[in-house]
This record gives sequence, structure tokens and C-alpha cells, in this order.
Amino acid sequence: MKLLHLMIPFTMMSLLLVDCKGDHTNNEDDGNSGPPTIVVVERPDMAIELDEAIALYQNYGENRVKLIETHENEEVGEVDDYQATRSLTFNYKELRQYLDYVEQEAKEANTDIMGIRVYLGQYDTENSPHPNAETVFFNPTMKKDGNEVAFAIQNQNGNPTAVPVGQLQEYYLKIKNGKLKTPGKANLVLVQDDVTSLAGNEGHRRPPPKSGDDEDFE
Repeated sequence: MKLLHLMIPFTMMSLLLVDCKGDHTNNEDDGNSGPPTIVVVERPDMAIELDEAIALYQNYGENRVKLIETHENEEVGEVDDYQATRSLTFNYKELRQYLDYVEQEAKEANTDIMGIRVYLGQYDTENSPHPNAETVFFNPTMKKDGNEVAFAIQNQNGNPTAVPVGQLQEYYLKIKNGKLKTPGKANLVLVQDDVTSLAGNEGHRRPPPKSGDDEDFE
């Protein structure tokens, strides 16, 4: 009987250890059930072939660059030996962050983004690292009255609201040109409330290297 009483606790302990080991093994199996699932991204419609990209780049160089450089060098003459912008490089991680930020701000304003519009622009001669240089900048678009328009976020009485940039542009131009007098009702709202721009720029400008040996489009 004494032997039986001693065997019972040992048997129970053995069963518990086996059970715990089995659970541990199962947990490891659950966490290492196989390689992660790979999501295949379909080639988008906007992707183009390399020969088309080469043609676009060379057409611009032959038909637009000479006009720009002639105008800047002979008619404007503010920059010595001006070279037209041929490309702009945006940091990949910053560009992804920009897109995430734009989406975040649009969601807070209960607005669906239709697209990212690319605008052509030119720097001023003053306070610019690239005087007179051509550039591009981005702005998200939304649907407004049947049209696709670029927008910014305006804080209206504590509520973020998507507002077409065209409604804000007139106010900003009046400030720049010193023509803003007594604000009307619409402009008073703009004075009192904050506006968050969703425009993006700050790309690395690249004129064509004179040596042509950097293994890029030329």
C-alpha cells in the first residue's frame, strides 16, 4: 500500500510534465508553421516599356530643353550657363511617408483621395537653392461637384475639412501682392482658421551630366 501511495504522486507528475511538453511543442509548431505568404503585386497599367521611357526623355531633350536654356541664357540672363532640369529624384522612404501622411489627413477630413496630381513649377531667383530652375510638386486630388480638384485641409471650427486649393489660392495671392484689404466673409474664415498644405516637393534636381557617364538616361 505504501508503494502504491508513493507511485500515485509520481504518476501524476509524469502526466503533467508530458502534457506541458506537448503544449510547448504545439506552440512552437503554431509559430513556425511555414514560410510567410508572399503577396504578388500585379504590374500596374501605368507601367511603360523602357523604349517608351527613352523616347519620352529624348523627345523632351530635343524639343523643350533647348528652348528653356536659350530663354534663360539669352533673354533672362540671371544665371550663368543655365542648364534645364532633366529629372528630379525623391527619396523613396520620404515619398512613402508623404503618401501615408496625405492619406492620414484625408481620412481625418472624411475625404477620399482620387489621385496624386503632379504640377510643373519654377523656383524664384531669390531664396532658392536652384534659381529659376524647373521643378515638380505633388498634391492629392478629390472629387468636388463632379470635378477632380487638388485640395488642402482647413481647420473650420475645430473640424478638419478638405477645401479645393482654388478657393485658397486667391487669398494667398492677395497677401503676397499686398492687395488684401478688409476681409470679406469668406476671407475672414481663412484668416481665422489654420490651413494644412498637402503639397509635396523637395526632390533632388538633376541636369544632365556633361560627361554623360553616370549610366542614366542621356
